[in-house]
Amino acid sequence: MRFNRKSAYVTSSTDSPAISTADMKTFLRVDTTDDDAVIASYISAATEAIKQYLRVALLTETFVFKADGFEFSDADDRLLALGAGMHTASRPYLLGGGETLDIPFPPLQSVTSIVTYDRGNNSSTYAASNYELDLQSGRIYLNEGSVWPSELRAQDAVEVTYVAGYGSGSIPQPILQAIRMYVEQLYDGCDGMTAEVRRLLAPYRRADELAW
Repeated sequence: MRFNRKSAYVTSSTDSPAISTADMKTFLRVDTTDDDAVIASYISAATEAIKQYLRVALLTETFVFKADGFEFSDADDRLLALGAGMHTASRPYLLGGGETLDIPFPPLQSVTSIVTYDRGNNSSTYAASNYELDLQSGRIYLNEGSVWPSELRAQDAVEVTYVAGYGSGSIPQPILQAIRMYVEQLYDGCDGMTAEVRRLLAPYRRADELAW
């Protein structure tokens, strides 16, 4: 089976920062305004770094996900990415394809559109009545009797526009604490991703949906 190249990028975000500058200054015990801009930039950098480490959207953002098709490449990559140990997962998740489409950077809030391109490069919007959303896992699954479009072009045939993220007011406290600790390290001129930060984040980390 050919490799299914995938990508995802953010097109917009109007959410407020995960942690306010005032909150972060309290954590750092900083009582002047001299470093406000620096601290705000560290909050932004730490939030993005932790998002990429977790492969989870923290702030509310609009994404575009592109894939060559609805099939995955060899399942070995997906199985290896789970790591050692015992895992519980659905067969479509492990083997790919099937009736589900796993979207990167969950949790999903909504899907704006699924657009496909045929071999003549003509676009079609896949009807929302054909599928349902598993918001927490970031999975789109077909309704009974529905099928994914076929006869698509070879590259970038699938384009999903969606809104994802916990939202700045709903980020789990361990992740917020990890951001604070990451910023503290950056502010002190040290490595931000310490072992303690990783321990806080470990329960929330997901396999990378773009890796297979």
